[in-house]
Amino acid sequence: MLRALLRLVRFPNLAIVALAQYLIYYILLLPAFQQYNLEPILDDAHFSLLVAVTVFITAGGYVINDIIDFRIDLVNRPDKVVINRQIRVQSAYWLYFCFNLMGFLLALYLSFHVECIPLANLFPLAVALLFLYSTYLKRQALVGNLLIALFCAGVAGIVWFAEREAFRELIEQAPALAGRIGSIISWYMAFAFLSTMFREVVKDMEDVQGDVGANCRTIPVRWGMKVAKGVAAAFGLGLAVFLVYLALSRPGLFTELSLAFLIFGVLAPLLLALVWVFRAREKKQFYRLSQLAKLIMLGGLAMLFFLAVL
Repeated sequence: MLRALLRLVRFPNLAIVALAQYLIYYILLLPAFQQYNLEPILDDAHFSLLVAVTVFITAGGYVINDIIDFRIDLVNRPDKVVINRQIRVQSAYWLYFCFNLMGFLLALYLSFHVECIPLANLFPLAVALLFLYSTYLKRQALVGNLLIALFCAGVAGIVWFAEREAFRELIEQAPALAGRIGSIISWYMAFAFLSTMFREVVKDMEDVQGDVGANCRTIPVRWGMKVAKGVAAAFGLGLAVFLVYLALSRPGLFTELSLAFLIFGVLAPLLLALVWVFRAREKKQFYRLSQLAKLIMLGGLAMLFFLAVL
């Protein structure tokens, strides 16, 4: 049962979400605040609650997505279906309700803690958008992909937003350091957006058989596989150009070690993925490409760590 639950909520993905936020807070923001005796708005315990809110939103999104896509998943990935096999659909709905309730209560508590009650509205907005994604937007060309990519970028952005007051003070006291930190966070947000878009389009190509049967209008269903490959390649190539531009325009962010990691740990797999995009024909090949795209995303997270410790 526990194994099925962890699969339902995509536990490795939740761990990556939490890790990204902890890295940004403890490796980038907090050391800078401490260096200039700035008081962050969130202490360790309250920051962990913010991470928990993000995790609950994400977990709830995965659960409702699997509930609604149950029949499609029976075609696209029958060996990975959990709903109505290991977890009843009624239990899954209860999990969805509990994740959202716990997340909202924590978000409400945090909004009181920072004395900004309207911030609590961000939680139901995020939940509503993810529900809309699962029920409608996911079946539309490009729109659903863009929403998920924005959410992935927002994982980093919400930490920056939460500590905006202390960051403003950092800008006043140490503008060069604040600019450096802002550049790194902005870099990661852009990387998260572009890499997620690449993988989302690849996954649409992988799932085209089930999506056709469910009358979805994803990019490969609506415009064909050639167009879908072109869109995926455009985002992948855009990501590669962005990374090269970053290295050339901001050489101060890189040591020899971090530059080597960028080339061999991120760019090389990305270029391989671009080759695979045009060679892929069968579902297994698209699955392999999707897994490579996930590794590229993990490489970007590791790159954040390398840039942060400079």
